[in-house]
Formats: sequence, C-alpha cells, structure tokens
Amino acid sequence: MNNQMDTTILAFLLALQELDTPLSQEEKNTLKEIGDQLDARPEAWESFTEPLLVTMITSNPLLNQYYHLYKSKLERLENIPSELLPTAREIVELESSDTGAITRGFKPQTEVTGYNQQINNTVIVISRSQKPEETAKKLSFPEKLKQILG
Repeated sequence: MNNQMDTTILAFLLALQELDTPLSQEEKNTLKEIGDQLDARPEAWESFTEPLLVTMITSNPLLNQYYHLYKSKLERLENIPSELLPTAREIVELESSDTGAITRGFKPQTEVTGYNQQINNTVIVISRSQKPEETAKKLSFPEKLKQILG
C-alpha cells in the first residue's frame, strides 16, 4: 500500500480486533485522544496522531505483536479494493451498537465520503466506545481484509 497512514491505521484496527484482553484505562484514554485528533485535525497525522498511536501500540506487547504482523502484510499489498472498506452504514451501525458512544453524544464531524475518511471515522467511533476492543470485533471489513492478506 502506498499510504503510510492507511497502513498504520488498518494494521492497528486488525490488531485491535485480535485482542482477547481489554485495553487499560490509560490505553483507552490515549485512543480517545487519537480519535478526537483524527476528528478535529486529521492533517496532524504525521506530527501528532501517528506517534501517539504507535507509542500506545508499542506499550502493549500483544497489540504490538499483532500490529507488526498485519503492518508487514499490508505493506506488501498494492491496494485495497473499495468494497472491503467500511461503509457509511457499517460505521453508523457500529456507532449505534455501543451505548457509550451514544451516551457521550460524540459523532464524527465529517461525512463518510473518501477512503481516509471511512477509516478515520471507524477509528473515531471505536475510540469513543466503552470497550474499544469489543467494538472493533463488530466490524466486518477486517475479516474480509484478513482473507486477502492470508
């Protein structure tokens, strides 16, 4: 894949979906900050958001192991078919399935239109849920993507 942001975020989502243990409160707080940053200032990806995400990932050995596994596979992939990406409907369903996200009243500020925005909005919704690792497991597109990755 040619986009570093895509590879990092997708590898993180795939790794998060593999976790059997819940994230710590500190990790949840960091993930919420990442989601807020993606929502408010997606252009700050390289300078702020990505380093914060990578730091969070490396502090969790199991998450880090899965992340590197998927990141290396994604880097070998030329492109991801658009039908494998989360749809606006899947993001809305994900958002409405987690009462923590609704209770707080936060919703992504932008419409799900482009590839990056679809992925960003997925991370934003997951970051604002009570149990991000369980919310990530509700996604269907990572399973399809895992099949392509082998």
